[in-house]
Amino acid sequence: MFNDDDFLNSFDPDLLLAVGRFEEMVKNHGHYFFESDELEEIFDYYYHQGHIEQAAQVVEFGILQNPYSALFYVKRAQISMAHGKFEEALGYLNQAEIFEPTNYELYLIRGSIYDLTGNPKEAVKHLKTAEGYAEDQVEVVYNALAGVFINWKKYNSAIYYLQLVLNLIPDHTEALYDICFCYHQLEDIDAGVVFFKDYIEKEPFSDVAWYNLATLYNKSELFEKALEAFDYALLINDKNSLAWFNKANTFINMEQYVEALDCMYRAHDAEPENSVLRCGVGVCHEKMGRIPEARSWYTKALETDPILSDAWYGLGICDELEQQYDDSVTHIRKALEFMPDSEEYWCSLGEVYAKMGDSDAAIEAYQHALDIDEGYYEARIDMAISEVVRGNTQKAVELVDKGIALHKGESDFHYRLAAYHYRFNLMQEALVQFQQGLNLDFEEHTTFFEIVPDALADVRFVALINNTDSK
Repeated sequence: MFNDDDFLNSFDPDLLLAVGRFEEMVKNHGHYFFESDELEEIFDYYYHQGHIEQAAQVVEFGILQNPYSALFYVKRAQISMAHGKFEEALGYLNQAEIFEPTNYELYLIRGSIYDLTGNPKEAVKHLKTAEGYAEDQVEVVYNALAGVFINWKKYNSAIYYLQLVLNLIPDHTEALYDICFCYHQLEDIDAGVVFFKDYIEKEPFSDVAWYNLATLYNKSELFEKALEAFDYALLINDKNSLAWFNKANTFINMEQYVEALDCMYRAHDAEPENSVLRCGVGVCHEKMGRIPEARSWYTKALETDPILSDAWYGLGICDELEQQYDDSVTHIRKALEFMPDSEEYWCSLGEVYAKMGDSDAAIEAYQHALDIDEGYYEARIDMAISEVVRGNTQKAVELVDKGIALHKGESDFHYRLAAYHYRFNLMQEALVQFQQGLNLDFEEHTTFFEIVPDALADVRFVALINNTDSK
């Protein structure tokens, strides 16, 4: 029933013979004898390829042939889970427990059900029971426990169990990626770097470890170290498209777009039908000002994935750069259909509306961005500017004042607040905020004069500049 020869060749020939024999039995309405282990393998063959109905047929035949076997009640529970019937699945697991109370899989699946239904404490309890019975499959249980703790946002506990997985299977790829994810979520990048450096000392030829180390360096904006780690990953495995892709993004962060494009092409060559990589090539062309090429690649990405929000957004940015603002709004709003919680998309939509002279629509879009992430710097600044354009300087003051509280150490908010106080003729407040801006970033004081150019002739502000510059 599967037509892909390469796919079929990936399975054990004996298994394929057993599958063929089972399908022949079903077709002829016969009744052949199969060993329980054989039926389990046939079930897994169907189940893991998403052929749930065929897997269910195997289960029912297994129960008919072995009515007191826990194995097939566990498998029946998996079928119920696949259909979202969790209570029914728990009932089948209870039956399995009567026949074989030491079957670790029934506790493993029970734990998964409680995890899926938002009861992590109960999930952990049953997975701990599974741990006691799992024997040579205990790494499966450890991995499941880590998954529960990740969903529970208890990342240190997840790391503990993932390390147990690695103790048993040192090259467990999924565990390495999940550990890196946990350190990112904990924002404990230094600890993550230490972990992967130690791991690489023992497993120096793990391209996955080098890759994850590189992503941690990227998070710390240590771009040169990230590039070095990506290079090691690619030296070990030059087909690692993720490493090429993220190396390209590192170059983008460094504004080295020629190098970024070369890496993105290498990623694309490894996976030519990957829509995300096609979109990545488009981003590089866009950053280099090659708008027709960028459009072409974004369109190619949408050919393979019509709901790829980043590609729609990329087209919107191309439209904006070519001052085709109506088209830009259409494309960015299309991106928002597929990713409505993107503060970046909403902020860009606000920028386009601002360029169209529609301050009301711009402010509404910026507000959406801030509702998603009140700390989104660009949206707060741009919304304040739009409020000034609309004549609501007091609202701009409130926005910037909140920005100062959220972004301690950002001079831009102080200079803007100084400018708005200047407009209200609140000179003492303006001078205080201007001085705070100078203390944080002297070079950025031009922001103040761009908003209130009349202040260039005000000796009080000039004196503050001269006094700060001379220190």
